[in-house]
Amino acid sequence: MRRLFPPATELLESDALDDEALEQAYSDEPADFVRINFVASADGASSLDGRAGGLGSATDQQVLRLLRDRSDGILVGAGTARAEGYRPLRDDPVRSAARMARGLARVAPMILVSQRLSVEPSDPIIARAVARTVIVTCANSDPERREALAAVTPLIVAGEQTVDLAAARTALAGRGLRRLVCEGGPTLFGTALAAGIVDELCLTISPMLTGPGAGRIIDGHLEIDPVRLRLRHLLEEDGYFFLRYSLDRPRPR
Repeated sequence: MRRLFPPATELLESDALDDEALEQAYSDEPADFVRINFVASADGASSLDGRAGGLGSATDQQVLRLLRDRSDGILVGAGTARAEGYRPLRDDPVRSAARMARGLARVAPMILVSQRLSVEPSDPIIARAVARTVIVTCANSDPERREALAAVTPLIVAGEQTVDLAAARTALAGRGLRRLVCEGGPTLFGTALAAGIVDELCLTISPMLTGPGAGRIIDGHLEIDPVRLRLRHLLEEDGYFFLRYSLDRPRPR
């Protein structure tokens, strides 16, 4: 892994990054944040054969784990969790010790956003969770399904007809989940942007052309005002580019 931007200075002694320097590159977060983490192909596709995982690399997975280990919780849409085969995180002694040294809980919980509550209490991501999975839904979801899920795992109702992510973020902060990494999908990313809660985008560009078919990292059906990004760093390994952007949060629509 090498750093392309910012260039080496007295503070950045080398462009080559070891594991410690890679973690440092993603540090310096605020006390609370919503950080989006995505991978996309060179021609803008957010998935390959229906899964984002097909675009990534071993280093991309390393960055994903690093961002998770610097967060209180992992925010993901229920549909994306299902498509990507999400499972709850295990209590890995080394990773847990590093998290606790940062003042975080041993294991980060999954936070599933599901407007229609398309999850079951018996799903592994809920039933086998070491850190209890948090469900975020809206008041328009099925009340019987809400009751069944709330009996086994924390559940937050935010919004009436649709999920209000700004209200959800406030409720999550009240549970001590203030530092969030959001792993999509594109609809959740777009909704988060429209809600004005996104602080940062970490984007991996895969050296791959996928052709037509796949969507972009922001759902095309949502109207999002253009947002100016500020580049924090640009890293490269084996043709993959790893970008870290800060952004001014847009006002909610």
